[in-house]
Amino acid sequence: MLLRRYDTTRWLTNAAGGNISMRVGEDRYVMTATRLSSHKLWDITPDDVLVVDGELNVLEGDGVPTREINMHMAIYQKDAKTRAVVHAHARNLMVFAGRGLDMPVQSEALGFLGEQIPCLAYRTAASPELAALVGQWAGEYVRDLEDRAHDAEDNYAYGALLNGHGVIVGGESLFVAYEMLERMDTNAYIVTQGAGLR
Repeated sequence: MLLRRYDTTRWLTNAAGGNISMRVGEDRYVMTATRLSSHKLWDITPDDVLVVDGELNVLEGDGVPTREINMHMAIYQKDAKTRAVVHAHARNLMVFAGRGLDMPVQSEALGFLGEQIPCLAYRTAASPELAALVGQWAGEYVRDLEDRAHDAEDNYAYGALLNGHGVIVGGESLFVAYEMLERMDTNAYIVTQGAGLR
């Protein structure tokens, strides 16, 4: 059901891509197969969702893992609390990602993340270099989070923009990661639409 909400009609990703994964057990992950956005516009079947092991061997489902799974795995390796990762090309967030800009936090719904959402330096999509950068950012975020009070009312989730590419979000569940994506995209809308207001 949640996967069906992650579609191009809500503008949380586009036909160029996006992917979702969940850690469901010891050495077991559920993830979307490659090219579900560009080839199916997220009109997917259960067989398009893969079960893989830590070596990305497909145990169930049709297709091959998303080519950007290395980015997801980098977060799982750095953060034991993250159970789901969402990568998207959300319409409003792409304004900042496309220009390589950090996004100011103007919505109280994101206040616990700090004053801005970082835009990570450009690395080629699906490259080991991008995965390494995302893993480094996730590890640093988790260490920083331990040093400051985290509002218990907020679910465990965080995200970053990817320069020229999109956004990556990690969370304690798929619902929480998806909700963070919506919060971030709403914040981007507030910033861009309010820029000319006085």
